[in-house]
Amino acid sequence: MEKLCKNCKYDYLNGENVSYTTNEIVFSLGQKLDSIYHINDGYVKMVRYLENGDEKIIGILGPGDYLALLGVLQNKENYLATAIAITKIVVKKISRNEVINAYQKCDSFKERCLNCAVTRSNLFKDYLIQSANIDVKERVINTLKILFEKFGYIDDSQQILDLPFSKTVLANIIGIRRETLSRVLSKLQKEDIIWYKNNKYILKYVI
Repeated sequence: MEKLCKNCKYDYLNGENVSYTTNEIVFSLGQKLDSIYHINDGYVKMVRYLENGDEKIIGILGPGDYLALLGVLQNKENYLATAIAITKIVVKKISRNEVINAYQKCDSFKERCLNCAVTRSNLFKDYLIQSANIDVKERVINTLKILFEKFGYIDDSQQILDLPFSKTVLANIIGIRRETLSRVLSKLQKEDIIWYKNNKYILKYVI
């Protein structure tokens, strides 16, 4: 995944390496925001829960991403969402004070850092807002597009997306039932818009 900031000061901060198993909670909405987490390996979903208890995914993060960085920079006291490991993950846990000290050392870095953190945080939020009123087929295509931009790669001129999570999680991100997602994916494959097997996708449409 492309690194947005080539001179990130937080990469070099001291921290504790911590491992989590699949579906383990890293932190929960409302808990005291005392640390950020740099993902070294694996993938994490950021979720909030609806009144009926359903889980709403508001972001997917992977290697190189930070959990809760924007909250610290905005001086929030508590975590704004729940972070759950989608796969086995290894993260570096960095204290809030370490982050704030690094952030405040240089004014030019502060501006770049905040812009970078906002961009990362808003990637899925902006998509969810923009896709709310389009049909299901377009929502599936657009979701695969944004996931490719974040996690995909090009091999032999093919745009490839290997998702580290199930179609149930993908359907949750899109906001549709898993059965609906399966039907739409089958239709897209018949139309030669995508090719997929298990959780590997080749995107044949122009990005």
